[in-house]
Amino acid sequence: MSDQVLSALEQFFLRWQRDGEGRRGLPLCDWEADWRSPCELDEPREGRVAWRPFQREQAADFTAMANALELTLHPSAIALFGHWFSRPLPCSFKGLRIELILPWNDADLDLLKENLIGHLLMLRKLKRAPSLFIATTRNEMTLVSLDNESGQVWLEWLDSGRRLTLAPSLPAFLARLETLPQ
Repeated sequence: MSDQVLSALEQFFLRWQRDGEGRRGLPLCDWEADWRSPCELDEPREGRVAWRPFQREQAADFTAMANALELTLHPSAIALFGHWFSRPLPCSFKGLRIELILPWNDADLDLLKENLIGHLLMLRKLKRAPSLFIATTRNEMTLVSLDNESGQVWLEWLDSGRRLTLAPSLPAFLARLETLPQ
């Protein structure tokens, strides 16, 4: 499954780059001297820097997180978060505007892991099935999540616990994402 996730993610990045760079050139983001990323392509100009998603040389390790939670993390989530650095990517899934979450650098990956732990502990306290958020929506109480047990992708309402299946797997979800302008 991990190879399928990585292939689908790489195909999405290619679509995202082709569509975005074809319309506007390289994406720019605010440059922060103490928040550098291997995604940065050049030196900053006027406080902005061009960037692209960057594939890590070595996959990130999620063993400590899984051990702390006493939970086996779904391999799709590890593949998604552990192999690339990127800014959040605006896209849509069947008309739903979302931002796919990826870490910008190693420090951001640590923050992401902390947030995922907090999310999983909240779900455990509420006696809900474990899920790992993978994208945000315009509504802060609604997330796109990966079911940690089945690998299905859900639209998840945090306030009510309601969940709607969007795709049977993360590769199927990534394959259906449409690019949006930044």
